[in-house]
Amino acid sequence: MKTYKKDLWNYLKEQTSLGRKVVLYGTGDGADKIIARLDSYGVPVSGVFASPGFVRNRTFHDMKVMSFEDCLEAFGSDLIVLMCFGSARPEVIFYVDEISSKCEFYAPDVPVYGNQLFEMGFYEEHREDMERVYGLLADELSRKTYDDIVAARLTGDIKFLKDCEVTQEEADSLLDTARRGFFLDLGAYNGDTVLRYSAMFKDFDGIIAVEPDRRNMRKLQENTAKIASRLPMEYVQAFISEEEGEVEVVKNIGRGTSMDKGGDTKVATVTIDGLLKGRPAGFIKFDVEGAELAAINGGENAIRTHKPMLNVACYHRSEDIFTLPLRMLELNPDYKIFMRHTPSIPAWDTCFYFV
Repeated sequence: MKTYKKDLWNYLKEQTSLGRKVVLYGTGDGADKIIARLDSYGVPVSGVFASPGFVRNRTFHDMKVMSFEDCLEAFGSDLIVLMCFGSARPEVIFYVDEISSKCEFYAPDVPVYGNQLFEMGFYEEHREDMERVYGLLADELSRKTYDDIVAARLTGDIKFLKDCEVTQEEADSLLDTARRGFFLDLGAYNGDTVLRYSAMFKDFDGIIAVEPDRRNMRKLQENTAKIASRLPMEYVQAFISEEEGEVEVVKNIGRGTSMDKGGDTKVATVTIDGLLKGRPAGFIKFDVEGAELAAINGGENAIRTHKPMLNVACYHRSEDIFTLPLRMLELNPDYKIFMRHTPSIPAWDTCFYFV
């Protein structure tokens, strides 16, 4: 595993002390988090811009929202641009490439959930755990991906993401599509992954789709109605966790619905073992907004007994890239561990495959 000596935040502190300007690309929650981190390092923000069509007449943190061209005119091409949101959309990635061809560009890594920032102190504190996981990875691409994801998170440099990205089809080729048992889609959203994996796997015994948001649940049921007509299909509006019960969340907050929110409506929590009731799991997909470790803990019996193939998102919390594989190997030391990153900026859409 490669060694790193500096992170983006300290680099920005050095550069702004020399008079260089930092501007933000994007507004909203991600920009709020990045501004808070910059403030803690004493890094000033000089401006903010939005994508074409989203500029309008508005302000953000008392700064006028400009176009990228206006930023270049105001601050010159020696500015440093920080991307403040995540996207896998090809048109956004194309626009990012255009911006980064004209000035210095970074995509800072701030955790989607939790408060652990992936900076030098965090890297040094947990380097031993990361090196342990690196040594357990099953192929060279996984090791390269792990190195590149760590580098991207520390430096914000998107070249590391592009260097290791693969298509979704390439990533999913790690899975044995002849496997029987139940498919659990944890974080089923609008049914996109139910559709993808039900097309790949022809012999599922049934599908259990778990989604906490009621609007997404309606779309999920509509989009997978044909599948439900030919396969046993269970729809569960709940959070996946390590114990059964209920939790309060903010109502109707969309794809990012998380147990971290706290709010005004109650949603049930369920476990993998409780959903399966002893039935065999063949494949489980985890994309549960930072609750991946809790979900694994709630599926201890199924993972130990049936050894299902697993696709586990590892980008919601900074610690996921070492806590998730180390916990999984406690439950089943026979797993081979692969890591794959599909196109997205910043280091989202990064998953472990356990097979």
